[in-house]
Parts: sequence; structure tokens; C-alpha cells
Amino acid sequence: MITQTGASFRSAEEIGRTVAGPRPLPPLDGRTAHTMPMPLDTVLPNGLRVIAVRRPSVPMVELRMALPLPASTYGEAATAEVVAATLLRGTPGGGRGRSLSDPAGQGISLDASRSAGRLNIVASAPGPALGTLLDTLAGALTSASYDEEDIVGARARMPRQIAVIRAQPQVIAQEALLAHCYGEVPALQEVPLAAEAERVTADRVRRTHRAWVRPRGAVLVLVGDLDPERAVVHVAAATAGWQDTGAPAPAPELPAPRGGVALVPRAGAVQSQIRLARHTVSRSDDRFPALSLAALAFGGYFSSRLVMNIRETKGLAYRTDCGFQDHLDRLALTVDADTATDVTVRAYGEILAELRRLADSPPSAAEIDAAREYTIGMAMLALTSQAGFAGSVLTAVTLGHEPDRVIRFPELLREVTTGEVAAAAGAFFSPGAFSGVIVGDAEQLEPGLRALHDRLKAHD
Repeated sequence: MITQTGASFRSAEEIGRTVAGPRPLPPLDGRTAHTMPMPLDTVLPNGLRVIAVRRPSVPMVELRMALPLPASTYGEAATAEVVAATLLRGTPGGGRGRSLSDPAGQGISLDASRSAGRLNIVASAPGPALGTLLDTLAGALTSASYDEEDIVGARARMPRQIAVIRAQPQVIAQEALLAHCYGEVPALQEVPLAAEAERVTADRVRRTHRAWVRPRGAVLVLVGDLDPERAVVHVAAATAGWQDTGAPAPAPELPAPRGGVALVPRAGAVQSQIRLARHTVSRSDDRFPALSLAALAFGGYFSSRLVMNIRETKGLAYRTDCGFQDHLDRLALTVDADTATDVTVRAYGEILAELRRLADSPPSAAEIDAAREYTIGMAMLALTSQAGFAGSVLTAVTLGHEPDRVIRFPELLREVTTGEVAAAAGAFFSPGAFSGVIVGDAEQLEPGLRALHDRLKAHD
């Protein structure tokens, strides 16, 4: 017994035991069915799609919004970045990267950012302040001022920010992968070019806003302590002045990927980045649930084959992963690894060997069950908060699914058989089907990679 300031405390060991012995642990329940609150899903007369879901777990409302923001040139990609950086500057109380609060201190936060092909808006507010949030957002969408001072400030900051981001090995490797596979495709560019950002003018930003920041094709998701019908009515009233500005720009076409794996020189680098990718079926394809489990069992989480081999057992990689990337309208299966220069060739050889081994020895029932429970658990965890639920719904919808995909997909995973995963492994993991790059010190890597290539060619 531990005594402190007159109070009695029991140790952890004492708490965990009874007179009859240790307290039994309750059974784990990994099969709890999650239900989807009935969403109100409607398209307003101006073309804006609004999805409102009541989840009053806390007295807050989360807002997530995505608007198509295509770019056919690198100049347009840089202009879109400035649009995102300054969209809220002229909004009363607004500002990128900082909280927005009205004079009454309603505790609203609002932020805009850009990803490849999309303008993203993230906001939250206490339930009673939802009206203020919607009015503020509508004001930015319909009448952002884009003052010359704000544009000049953004244009001055961006080159420094871009230089820091573009120096990151992950960014260098991703851009090298896309360039090798497709050549120049500005619509895929996540980080604009500094030289292009310096040429952006306020007039160009205003023209881009008028042409691209349009309601048709945009999706707004509201989740939280709200009445869905009243919320949609308020969105409709707030955005009544936000009218469609014509036909959207045609979607950029993605060329067929270039084959082979290229060595991208990075002189003096002490680390290398291995990036492999191949096109695969869409997420709406009946084979995708099985393919996602095959990818997870192969290299998508801490107990997967690739992680256990080249990271945990052999210590060849700092990080390795297998997953999916959206390349415009195509879905790519990707395999990544970050390694030290002196073990890059060996790590790459092990990746190729694991890919071949997956077809010859597909994941067992135990591997599939472990991968299934992991991904279902992560998906369900994302839905426990209002913010996670709103983000998951928006992601599902922007990828072409209905809102209930967030709870239907885990159920689809439960139905996948061992045979279906084996078929996916055999169909999509052949090493020769992957294109890619190895970014690193070419002087040190080239001889080893050439020797590895010769050995593999002789073996085949």
C-alpha cells in the first residue's frame, strides 16, 4: 500500500488482481459494424455538390471542400498556388495559415491549400457559428480581392519556400518518377517552379479565379453538430451569388508511361530513393479490394514482407512502403524505399526478388487476415472524429465514389478471399511491369546496378 498526503493508492499490480487471481481482460472486438449516418447529398442549382452529415459527438462542425483547379502549363500551376495562398487574404478576419475569428470571437478556423489539380479548403467552427463560417467562405469564393500587396507578398515568399521544399529528397524522387514515366505533365505538379511563381501577377490571379474557382464540379462536405437540411439551405443562400462561369477545362491527357527503371544522378548523395510504379485497375473495379490487401501484405505496413525483409531483418532501408497514387485519371501501384548509398543496389535487388516471390508464393490466409484487420482498423479509426469523417467522405467523393464508401469498403475487404488476393498478386506485381527511378550518387551506384541487371538478364 502506498500512502501519499493522507490518501491511499494501489499499485498497478494490485489493481490488476483480485482475491481470485488476475483480472481477466475483456475480449477484443475487431468486428464492430460501423453505420453511416444518413447524409443529405444534393447538388445546388449553381452546380455545387453539398453533403451534410449530422454527427454531434462534440458541439463543432467540420467543413471540407475541394474544387477542380487544373493546370495545363507550369505557369498555370504556379498561378493556382498563389490563388490558394491569397484566396482568404481579402476575406474579413481571414488569412492563410492562421485562425479566423469574427469580432464576437466565434472561434472559426479557415484555410486554403492546393494539391495537383485541386483547391482544398479546410475549416471548423462551433455549431452556432456555422452560418458565419459559410458566409465568410462564400465571400472568399465570390469576391476575393487579391490585392496587389498580397500578391507581391506571396510572390516574394514563395521562391524561398519552394527552394526548401524542392530540396527534400522525397520531392526530388517523386518528380523524377513522374518525369521518367510521363515526361512533362504540369497537371501532376504538386510543387510549382520558383521562376514561374515569380512571374505571377495580380491580374493573372484574378483571371484564374474567375475561370477556375467555380461551383460546378466542386464538393463541400459538412460534418458535425448540425441539422443537415438547415445547413444545406444556408449553403444555398450563402452561395447564391456564386454562379457557374461556363464549361470546365478539358481534363489533361496522361501519356502511356515509359518503361524501365532509370538512374537519376544526385552527386554526393549519401542516401538513395527507389521509386517504382505501374498502372493498375481503378478503385471502383471489383478486383481493387483484393489488390489493396495484396499491396498491404507485400509492403504496406509494419508486418508486411518487404518491411520485414529489407528494413527489419536486413537493415537495408530507412523506410519502405507499397501503396497507391492517383496520376490524373489513372491509379498507380507504387513501391518505395529510402536507403543508404552503399546498400542501394542490394536493397533494389531484394525488392525485385520480393516482387517475383509474391507471384510464386502469394500471401497466406494469416498474412491476409492480418493485413485486413490492420487496414479496416485504420479506416475505422479515421471515422471516429468529425474531422476524420469529413476528410474521408470528401476523399471518397472526389475519387468518384458515393459517401457511404467510407463504411462499405471495409465490408468489401472482409469478403475478399485468399484466392482473389493470390490472383491480384500474380496479375499486378510482376517486376517487369514497373517503371521507376533510383535517385542517388550515380558514380557509386551505376556499376552495381549494371552488374545486377546483367545477373537478372542471365537468370531470365
